[in-house]
Amino acid sequence: MIPKPSPFSALLASALFVIPAAAQDAEPPPPVVVSPLVGPLHRLQCSGPLGVAMVASVGEDGVLLVDTGYTGTADAVREAVDELSDTPVRLIVNTHGDGDHVGANDTLGVAAVIVAHPGTRRQMSTFFALPTPGREGLPSLTLESEATIHFNGDIIRLLPVPGGHTAGDLVVHFTRSGVACLGDIMFTGGVPNADPARGGDARRLTEVLRLLERTLPEDTTLLPAHGGPTTMSGLRDYIEMVEGTVAGVEEGVAANESLEQILQRPSLIRWADGQPDRDSFDRWVGEIHAALTGELRPSICAPMTEALVKEDIAAAVSTYRRLKAAEPDRWGFAENELNNLGYQLLARGRTDAAVVVFELNAEAYPEAFNTWDSLGEAQLAAGQREKAIASYRRSLELNPDNTNAVAVLADLEGH
Repeated sequence: MIPKPSPFSALLASALFVIPAAAQDAEPPPPVVVSPLVGPLHRLQCSGPLGVAMVASVGEDGVLLVDTGYTGTADAVREAVDELSDTPVRLIVNTHGDGDHVGANDTLGVAAVIVAHPGTRRQMSTFFALPTPGREGLPSLTLESEATIHFNGDIIRLLPVPGGHTAGDLVVHFTRSGVACLGDIMFTGGVPNADPARGGDARRLTEVLRLLERTLPEDTTLLPAHGGPTTMSGLRDYIEMVEGTVAGVEEGVAANESLEQILQRPSLIRWADGQPDRDSFDRWVGEIHAALTGELRPSICAPMTEALVKEDIAAAVSTYRRLKAAEPDRWGFAENELNNLGYQLLARGRTDAAVVVFELNAEAYPEAFNTWDSLGEAQLAAGQREKAIASYRRSLELNPDNTNAVAVLADLEGH
């Protein structure tokens, strides 16, 4: 049973947010921007600061997609692919199992073979106590060792590199085109996300990056899923930052320094000063510190999903509030925990429950633009148009560069 809207929900519905003038005047970007790369390859960039970039190989063999994007962008991606070719999507390769990479598998992969690392299939199949969402969109072919695909005149190497970002990471190297899709192994212009909850580890990430440095030719164009293209020189700079940060945390832990003291180490301040988002850098350092000291906290999603399966979403929310008040240091309450749970519920068709979870996350992190953006997406899926508009306005107020919110609001409000 879905509970009645909370007072917080009512606040969302009645809130009045002003869209920044610059955003009002700006021409909203298309939801997916298609750019030719080389030969049969095209880059498909979803709009928004967190928008994922995919790659399509288009030719006489059909269409091969590297990742499929969010569930909410499935129609836009399909339209972009249809503009490129009237042949079907025959192959999908998932670089890992995050929702912004596999969310549209079921929509875009109706007639496709979906290839991934076994860790990705596991990540898509299970989420703590939640039941499996169904077989649609799950990889049908998994691999743990290097494999080769011959498609559209290219020789495509699939390189399993689990443990850097998640337990199911896969790099896709188009050898003749000289392009490598890295998924979330690397973030151009940002800090890594070696997610311990999904099998990622910062020290393993350094090994993966060094492997790519040794394996990929010097003239390879690297395409992280977030941020722009980069080069092997850019990869080496990234490796220096990752290794330097990990080493700084290791030295601090060896010296029995607190996390606060470690963050003030000159070697870490050097890397932090070069980041556009200091909070994200501090979060990453905190994750490395927790892994090294054995202080990693289990996700709050574990007891929440148990309560949801045994009872209902109201019980899950009650569990969250009770444990956050009684055991705040035992469980992981980071912003991404509830965000992940919300998208897992959307993938299982539990739209109303997802809205409640995203509302809870926006309540916990009211100054984080992405919580409001995610809430707006779920509200739209639930048919809550006016509430979605309010949420997207709030997201845009917090981050005027959120072009995804600009585009959605333009569509909803007819600007």
